[in-house]
Amino acid sequence: MHKHFAFRAANEVLRRFPRETKYTVEAGVTPSGKIHLGNFNDVVIADAVLRALRNMGYEARGFLIVDSRDPFRKPPIFAPEDFKREARKYVGKPFVNIPDPWGCHENYALHFVEPVKNKLSDYGVDIEVKWAKEIHSDPSFIKALLSIIERREKVRELLNEIRRKAGHKSLYDEKWIPYRPLCEKCGRIDEKVVPIKVEGSKIYYRCEWCGHTGIAEVHKAEGKPPWRIDWPLRWYVLKVNFEPLGKDHMASGSGYDTGAALIEKFFFRKPPVPVFYDFVYWVEWRGNAKEYRKFSKREGIGLGVDEWIEIAPPEVLRFLILKRDISDIYSEALSHWEFDIRMIPQYVQEFDRFEEQYFSIAKNDEEEGRLLIKDMYMLSVIDKPPKRKPKRLNYWQAVRVAAWMINLKDGMEILRRQGKLTELSEDEIRDAEKRLRMAYNWLLRVGYSVVFPSINEFKLRLKSLNSIEKKAIMEILKGIKEGNINETNVGEEVKRVAKELGLSDRKGRLRIYRALYRLLFNEESGPPLKRLIVRKEFKEYLAKVT
Repeated sequence: MHKHFAFRAANEVLRRFPRETKYTVEAGVTPSGKIHLGNFNDVVIADAVLRALRNMGYEARGFLIVDSRDPFRKPPIFAPEDFKREARKYVGKPFVNIPDPWGCHENYALHFVEPVKNKLSDYGVDIEVKWAKEIHSDPSFIKALLSIIERREKVRELLNEIRRKAGHKSLYDEKWIPYRPLCEKCGRIDEKVVPIKVEGSKIYYRCEWCGHTGIAEVHKAEGKPPWRIDWPLRWYVLKVNFEPLGKDHMASGSGYDTGAALIEKFFFRKPPVPVFYDFVYWVEWRGNAKEYRKFSKREGIGLGVDEWIEIAPPEVLRFLILKRDISDIYSEALSHWEFDIRMIPQYVQEFDRFEEQYFSIAKNDEEEGRLLIKDMYMLSVIDKPPKRKPKRLNYWQAVRVAAWMINLKDGMEILRRQGKLTELSEDEIRDAEKRLRMAYNWLLRVGYSVVFPSINEFKLRLKSLNSIEKKAIMEILKGIKEGNINETNVGEEVKRVAKELGLSDRKGRLRIYRALYRLLFNEESGPPLKRLIVRKEFKEYLAKVT
């Protein structure tokens, strides 16, 4: 028995499509800018339902559809200035026909899609990428599209009826032709390339951009249908059974509403089962105040799919997306997520605690909450769940080592000396090395200040020390701050301070070091002090707390 929403969606797929021999899940993305974690909701949720279907013994496949022929509107704010200056000449053209502003890929669409495509397997996603041109050129798609164009008056009536019921005043007029021709002269494909007449598979058009009049041949995919037609035609041709959707598609008269009505009336097929999800918000700190900004591809707000994997394990992202729950997949949406990049260590620790929880459950335990944990873990991990709990390097420990290591090899050696790699298998050591690299990359993004306690925490920890320890540490920190203690003389200076306070033996000096590490890192041990001293971030920190 399964409890996770992905399995409930899979069961709904089986109920809605009882005669299918192979099931299809779909996710979609528009390559208008950086593909971020919000967009990746689509992919991970689709892949989770794909896994659920396979786990239940059914054959299933998945597609990530790239809307590469959608028209370019505005340049991303992070694009090179020379591209932004000439962006006007690309407006209205398909993304796939625009040059890559950075010059590293064949075209604009590839620049944003390829980094994600190359990382899908790292996230355990078994979904095939399909480009719009491939679908629009498919004979089955062309045949279905021509049938819609031929019956466009009835299609128009259906769409307008739904829009009226939803309270929309903007309706399709009698001249409406469900096709967006690609202008053969200027290469544009947006609403300013106006279809004016239909003769069989030929669409006559007038381009308001360049004044050209021409003929687009549907059989040759010399254009594409508008998205309210394109979407349900994909469902029909690819036999899509499930697709995750943004919360906005829950609204009456949405693209899902019109698509569902169109596929049922004209192709006698049920629409895909949906799971709706709310948006992801980027947390930005202004001093001690939080600001929330919706993730945006064009504005570059949010973390990219390929960027997450540089700073945190992929299974953690799957877990964070899939841990949200709903009781009714039709009337509820997965809750919004406030993503704070400074919380990466906490996100990783949350997954690690969840993993411990999973391995503490007996295999035959059928209690409802534990069944949900079993489902969620199976859907979160990259491969099949391991037979025993992996030993994980604590992310915060990785951060503290990354803050002072010379390089990755040096960092691993520090971990060995600290006993953090004891009794780890080769796979677990490799996992620890990955986490150490990720922690280092995270530090580069957020800054080294996160390693040290807040001013209030520093004061609280200082109070917990006895008077001798406190006096010794404050003298050492003052010397570092004023430049009298540096990486070459720090050992001798600690000895001097210890001797003055009656702690001249090795045991006494060790007591000072331990007190210092408790104060700074809440640990009994830490980096050689000379490594810490050379960090400008440490000196900046001392200026605030001493």
